[in-house]
Amino acid sequence: MKRLLLCFFLLQSLAGTTWGQISISVNPSPFVLTGHPSNNDVSIHIEVTNHSSFDAYILWSRNVESAPQGWLTWICDKNLCYLPTANACSPTKPNILAPGEKMDFQIHVNPGAVEGSTPYDITFMDYEDPSIILGHVDGEVVISNTVSTKNNGAQSNLTVYPNPTTDYFQVSETPGLKYIELFNIVGNKVRSYDALPQKQYAVGDLTDGIYLVRLVTSTGKIIKTIRLSKR
Repeated sequence: MKRLLLCFFLLQSLAGTTWGQISISVNPSPFVLTGHPSNNDVSIHIEVTNHSSFDAYILWSRNVESAPQGWLTWICDKNLCYLPTANACSPTKPNILAPGEKMDFQIHVNPGAVEGSTPYDITFMDYEDPSIILGHVDGEVVISNTVSTKNNGAQSNLTVYPNPTTDYFQVSETPGLKYIELFNIVGNKVRSYDALPQKQYAVGDLTDGIYLVRLVTSTGKIIKTIRLSKR
């Protein structure tokens, strides 16, 4: 009996040690995201890296304290691009990172032509025990007419057209673009395309509504995610 109890306590101790070894890094932290009111998708890419020797199952939540009225802001993680109303990822869809794997975590803002600023906080938690905080990043989003429209780099010029659309859409010239993924409003992938110059991507058979067009490189890096209205 003593040996059984000893083994039990040793297993409990090892389990606690294993969970305690989960280690991630978040970069950049803190961050400042700036943009011009005329830009309909101001975004920043946050790199989340698993430094553990085993798979990390990661949840996240966000806190946007005082976004100006008229702004829309949403998150894209490894699995989904969420609706602006979502302040946390789905508890059934954790972001699973292998040892050494990096996740491209994106913060998007559509300012709706409204100037303003807001603090923006993201917390990363352990899937098995969300009370365990794995990492945190805070920053500020600043939308101002004093910011050049060029400050968001080449991504600001990427467009999907026609938008709204009825039958098809096209993507402006995008260096490195290899694949296009289309998600519905609840974050499910409904279609994938191989990207080709001047190609028309058919959506005529899809239900009318809002979709998210994800532009992806050959290595799987997300270049940009753009909202598409299908009518």
